[in-house]
Amino acid sequence: MSFIRKKKQIRFEAAQLAESTSYLHNPSCGWYRIYPFIIEEKQDFEELYWCLCAEESIVLALVDIGAFRDDALPEDALDNLRRILEFFNKHGKEVILRITYDREGRGMEREPDFLGTVIGHMQQLGAVIGKYKDHILVVQGILVGSWGEMHDSKFLSEERLRQLLRVWQEALGDIPIAVRTPQQWRILHDDGAAPGRDKIGLFNDGMFGSLDHLGTYGWQRKAEAGWRGQWCREEEIEFTGRVAAVVPYGGEAVGEALESSVSPQAALAVRELPNQEKARGNVSQFSQSEIIEELRSTGVSYLNSTHDARRLQQWKESLCGKPGVWKQKSMFDYIGCHLGYRFVVRKAELTGKKDLALKIYIENTGFSTMKEPAELVLFLGQRYTLPDDLCGLLPQETREITVQLPLDRKKIMITPPQDRKEAACKRMVSLSMHRKRDKRPIFFANEHLEDGGVKLGVLSWQE
Repeated sequence: MSFIRKKKQIRFEAAQLAESTSYLHNPSCGWYRIYPFIIEEKQDFEELYWCLCAEESIVLALVDIGAFRDDALPEDALDNLRRILEFFNKHGKEVILRITYDREGRGMEREPDFLGTVIGHMQQLGAVIGKYKDHILVVQGILVGSWGEMHDSKFLSEERLRQLLRVWQEALGDIPIAVRTPQQWRILHDDGAAPGRDKIGLFNDGMFGSLDHLGTYGWQRKAEAGWRGQWCREEEIEFTGRVAAVVPYGGEAVGEALESSVSPQAALAVRELPNQEKARGNVSQFSQSEIIEELRSTGVSYLNSTHDARRLQQWKESLCGKPGVWKQKSMFDYIGCHLGYRFVVRKAELTGKKDLALKIYIENTGFSTMKEPAELVLFLGQRYTLPDDLCGLLPQETREITVQLPLDRKKIMITPPQDRKEAACKRMVSLSMHRKRDKRPIFFANEHLEDGGVKLGVLSWQE
């Protein structure tokens, strides 16, 4: 594409912007695995180092504090937690943190008898955790319940939930907190509250285990259940997606429940399913397209890479069914590559005659949004920081970014040749992005240059 004026010509040769199928190591999204700790035990960090997965930038630190259900946490235990968080910080891992009294499914038995003990532990833990806030993606749960998942606990009444959340928020500061179900989120908020303002999100360790995700969803319409009730699957998916657009959401995908374990409500709901669903016999089954669509609709940013082995193996053995560059890729590869945000530069073009502008079209093909501000940098002989940062761009949406170019060739760093018989001087145009607060690179799903940027094309000037 070129634009010709009197004695002048500016030409832009656009690059081939093919979509990549590579797994991108971008901040705050991707696969993770669990690293369990007992808070009173000292860790062998040299051995732990060899257990880290280089391909994953997120870890879930599961910290058991059950030994102190009746006592304050001693300083040496708090120091052990401090060392754990420092270790992951040193090795560039973002942490999903879950602290729990129970890792055996015995929440009622192992948690404290008194609410005041839990509150005291929250205050002690917050003093340590807050110092690592820039490296913690989200804190899951509020300490209580089996596996820290906020079920099987004596502290789940609305009054106690709200009190514990308030204390936990004060202790943690701006660190996002995730609760286990959408119903719990609504119990903790007034009717009609908008998601995101208080950084309270969701996590789901029962994904695809059954039609209702092992009790995560209900069976009544919102109008019947009310704000504090469990809503039906369709409405909970939509609600979860709104929360996940502003607070990171993820968890575990589990194997399907046995048909014999289907609840009467689920069996009744089968009547309303499409015929192809009924034909499967097991209402907990999901097709590839249904799984991908739900991951996108709920805005999943992170998933456990090792559990549930049955479900993950199924994904590894199945093609994703998507066209184009993904046609021969497995479900596992497709899902992994689309966790969180995934930006693809689709097109770059030069427009205008009097006022030259470079237009860049970027699509978010991921399952969720980017939650933190980033800087887009255009390189054209020198660096230009662009005002748009793509934060909040929804899945499957495309943003057009317009960059006005000055007509003065000196300002766009293109010097005309001294010998007019020479070929026009050329400059490569590239685009890169990094997270604003720590300059960590954010890669596009295109072929990368050595500096991690994407070549948009070549701009040339000739007189």
